Amino acid sequence: MKEMNKILLVFLLAGLGLTACSNTMMTRATADKPDKLMIYADGKMIFNDRPMPVKDVIIYPDGYGGEKAAIKLYTPFHPPFYRDSIIVERMDSGS
Repeated sequence: MKEMNKILLVFLLAGLGLTACSNTMMTRATADKPDKLMIYADGKMIFNDRPMPVKDVIIYPDGYGGEKAAIKLYTPFHPPFYRDSIIVERMDSGS
């Protein structure tokens, strides 16, 4: 009976490990498209379909005539951090 419990425990731990690995692979697959910060003529900023406050965005030149952005992100249980190298796309009033 103890042998059966040990085998069951090994399979349970292996299943949990494989489940955790599959979740990270799904996250990587969706990160293939480049991140864009959309800035509209009225000053509204949208990043990944979420409005961004102006105080959490830093825009800087990319060295090729365009712009990049660093966005302050907040996560639970960790201090805030900046995610950089985000492409800036300015939308004029005609778009």
